[in-house]
Amino acid sequence: MQPEHRPFHRCEDTCAATARLLVQADPLDPAPHAPAAGAASVHVPPVTPRPVTLALIAEHVNAWGRVVIDPTLPHADVTAPEERSLRYTLQALWEAAGEATRGSIRSTDGAAADWWRVNCALQEAQAAAHRTTLASSDGAQADLWWYIALLHLGHARTLWKDRIGHTLPQ
Repeated sequence: MQPEHRPFHRCEDTCAATARLLVQADPLDPAPHAPAAGAASVHVPPVTPRPVTLALIAEHVNAWGRVVIDPTLPHADVTAPEERSLRYTLQALWEAAGEATRGSIRSTDGAAADWWRVNCALQEAQAAAHRTTLASSDGAQADLWWYIALLHLGHARTLWKDRIGHTLPQ
């Protein structure tokens, strides 16, 4: 019997490990400038508040995801983003990128590997957004997962901008 094939398990495991380290480091601590035992002071930037994070995710989806990946994605409300809606939108964005990326392998532009990197980052964003449902009793943990989703979405956008710069091949 062959093991289950999960093409993005490495990315998923990395994200989970990163989140565990962030939680252990407690970047949400009210005194983030306290030096570690036996170490010099290190500035740890605070996690962006959830309303700002959600608005930034909605902004990325509207300005980049709907333009580059899938124009049929619903327009995300930037002024009052709804968490459940953003989770579904990130899921749809990742699925659309994955489907189109698989099709881009036949393309002659040589960008298939870069599209796979973008797709992996979108999968990480979607997975982090999904984890916010598991952290519903802990608001700080949910804030952290939304922030991680925003970072992965920003990474996908940067990868696209720096390495690809055009929409998916049709």
